Amino acid sequence: MTDPSSVLFVSRYYWPELIGSAPFSTDIAEWLAARGRPTTVVSGLPHYPHDDVFPAYRDGRCRRETVCGVAVERLSAGPPRGGSAAARIANEAEFLLRGLATLATGRVRRHPVVLALCPSILSVALGVAARRRGGVCVAVVHDIQSGLAEKLGMGGSRLGRLMRAAERSILNRTDLVAVLSSEMKDQLRNIGVTVPIEVIPLWVDTDHIQEAAPAVARSGVRVLYSGNLGRKQGLGQVVELARELADRRLDIEIVLRGNGNQAGELLGQIKSLGLTNIQLAELQPNEALGTALAAGDIHLVPQRPDAAAFAVPSKVFNIMAVGRPFVATALPDSVLWRLQHQSGAFLCVPPDDPPTFAEAVIRLADDSRLRQELGRRGREFVEANYAKPRILGHLVERLDAIVAAK
Repeated sequence: MTDPSSVLFVSRYYWPELIGSAPFSTDIAEWLAARGRPTTVVSGLPHYPHDDVFPAYRDGRCRRETVCGVAVERLSAGPPRGGSAAARIANEAEFLLRGLATLATGRVRRHPVVLALCPSILSVALGVAARRRGGVCVAVVHDIQSGLAEKLGMGGSRLGRLMRAAERSILNRTDLVAVLSSEMKDQLRNIGVTVPIEVIPLWVDTDHIQEAAPAVARSGVRVLYSGNLGRKQGLGQVVELARELADRRLDIEIVLRGNGNQAGELLGQIKSLGLTNIQLAELQPNEALGTALAAGDIHLVPQRPDAAAFAVPSKVFNIMAVGRPFVATALPDSVLWRLQHQSGAFLCVPPDDPPTFAEAVIRLADDSRLRQELGRRGREFVEANYAKPRILGHLVERLDAIVAAK
């Protein structure tokens, strides 16, 4: 039997992956373990955002390891074989089936307390299956897959209906659903999720990511995008921004730092347009995250408007923490637009409007005092509202309360 205080955390993505859900999964598991709750993570083979498994985990290596007090069990499920919705679903189904097999063989035991991270609803299904009779399962929802797939054109309406039915059925078998925003809560209610839903936003390790002084030795202005180079990021808007600035402000350099399935397409667009004011660069390791973010004078947070209600860009809080301003593309009354009014730390412009996007960047490029003021407000805002101890402390309190009540 497992320790009654132990926690099983099902997360498709985990350390050593650097972006996406992995850093947040890692934070949750390590926070629980450090507070006396023996924690086991069931995850896949690390690869994100690449199309291949990280070298250290190939050929059956490192399938079982202990990292920062957390026991990690790796299932033999790597990246999807292709970028289609069908390939992604097949990959997530493989993860579920391999997870069920580990429960059947006893490699992983059912636990009294289970957390499961969704962007994959099938990971939540595995979490429900791994819950001991009479136990508790909490779903942590960072993306609503059915909404993203439908709005991004990944699959037809029939697939969207099937995904919504799966989300409704599986989430209603959990004891609590934690979401990132009230908009996501409303979306889940609209598809028929009836269990308790609580908003538990993303967080920032404000001890690890420190406010950085502005760069002083640079002749021009560096504008930085850092993160996944994927479809939902709407990065074509950044290429159009570079095109808009190319003839007007050659002193403004744009850097796209990241990896993802759209990297080749973006590079092709840049070359076909003959743009010299934008370049691609590799991601930096987590240990250098603060330094890497501080390398930009201005950051970019482009977002496809049709996906805005289904996902929250996690990078915005890290950018604020390092004391840098950013320009986001967002519709009025969206999550980002309201966050702008709450924090006063960045600028919002309408999506798919290159001239307005460029004007906002130029405004910040020409006003160093405004950049510093927005950066200061951002740092103060995350310290007051999104610091890691505050958010994860609340998550653990809610988990303990549910366990005690059950």
